[in-house]
Amino acid sequence: MTVAVEPRPSRLPRAAASAVPLLALVEFASGVLQGGFPILLPRLGEHLDLRASDLSLALGVEFLVSGVAVPLTSRLGDLYGHRRLLRATVLLTLLGFAVTALAPDLPVLLAGRALSGFLACWLPLEFAVLRDRLGEERGGRAVGLLVGALTVGSTLGALAVGGLGADPAATRPLLWALAVLPVLALPVVWWLVPESETRAAGRTDWAGAVLLSLGLTLLLSGLGASGVLPGAVTLPLLAAGALLLALFVRQELRAAEPMVDVRLLARRATAPVFGLSFLLGCALYGAQGPTLAFEAAKPAETGYGLGAVPLVLGLLVLPQTAAATLGAVTAHRLTRCHDVSAVLGAGFALCAAGYGTIALGHAAAWQFALGGALAGYGAGLGLSLLPALLMRRLPADQTGIGTGVYNTLKSLAGAAAGVVAAAVLDHLLLRPDVPSAAAYTLVWAGCAVLCALGVPVALALRPRR
Repeated sequence: MTVAVEPRPSRLPRAAASAVPLLALVEFASGVLQGGFPILLPRLGEHLDLRASDLSLALGVEFLVSGVAVPLTSRLGDLYGHRRLLRATVLLTLLGFAVTALAPDLPVLLAGRALSGFLACWLPLEFAVLRDRLGEERGGRAVGLLVGALTVGSTLGALAVGGLGADPAATRPLLWALAVLPVLALPVVWWLVPESETRAAGRTDWAGAVLLSLGLTLLLSGLGASGVLPGAVTLPLLAAGALLLALFVRQELRAAEPMVDVRLLARRATAPVFGLSFLLGCALYGAQGPTLAFEAAKPAETGYGLGAVPLVLGLLVLPQTAAATLGAVTAHRLTRCHDVSAVLGAGFALCAAGYGTIALGHAAAWQFALGGALAGYGAGLGLSLLPALLMRRLPADQTGIGTGVYNTLKSLAGAAAGVVAAAVLDHLLLRPDVPSAAAYTLVWAGCAVLCALGVPVALALRPRR
């Protein structure tokens, strides 16, 4: 149930339309943050004397917070105003990047990355504001501009940070430069973006939010600590996490207004799409941290790696990012000539081939570029087609909650994959605190297998008529 506050007929739509290019700049800044920070992460790990598994854990914590924060802030935005929540998430992101820039050790770094996870909330909240003020059609076109700005910012951020970060002494200044970007976004979201007018009736499912947060934290902590703590410690963590998640499912099934509609996950029409989204998220995010750590490793010290400086890391990311953009642009054109399930299946097959290529050969930069391009194009197809396929399989009155579940699963997939990858790197060691080359190969091979599992599921899908 919603209660609509009558907007002023002329001024407010114009105010929302004029905010679109400014919000595109905000999303460009968001892209720079998302593309630039991972390039600095290996060098930051050297400064803090962190292991490769610690770097994967840092990314996993960020995705964990994103997975819980996106549905929670979306619900709070429905109740109290999306601009209000957008302001709060920009401030939290600013705090997160500032803490990251100051971090003297792993616990503080994890706290900074956890706060930085609120960055994922920006785009859904902006979409809600524009859809409320401009209508579904004009708002949808505006979101396309925002997503494009985000993609361009991510690509340029990786290249710019890589180019400026060649000197190890530049790591901290560049982290502070990234922290400035949310500061620049604040005037836009504080004064220039109109507030949404429609308010939902009801309440927030705080019990569900607490159970999900604690359950995932304990479960992923148990997985992440399995390489360094005894089973007597990790097994209770895993058991407690699983119990809390079971209680979360029970709570959501009983709640009149659940934070996450878990019933959608079990429906025959939507379950395969959610499953494919989770598989793709695991592969994309699970490989990110280990790949950067391997590329940055110095062969003279470990016997493997490329010894890549930040500029080279940025260049190595470029083929995958560019290919993903191309895949997203061409996906719907391909479906005009081929069945969507066939195109989606081809996307997952290309992802499997890309990660398999890197697993089989990773001694030279061109192997990462080739594998990244294959995986990137396939991922672009999937990331473009899966939301559209989900929309066609959802009832009209459940579009919002369905897309919320979809976005939550992608973030949680990143959290789970990051922690599992960290556990693998902690178990297979060359010497204390140094993963063996086989650990990285196992991560890439695992990502290839996950994508390969998605091929038959994708081919079995047929658009609902």
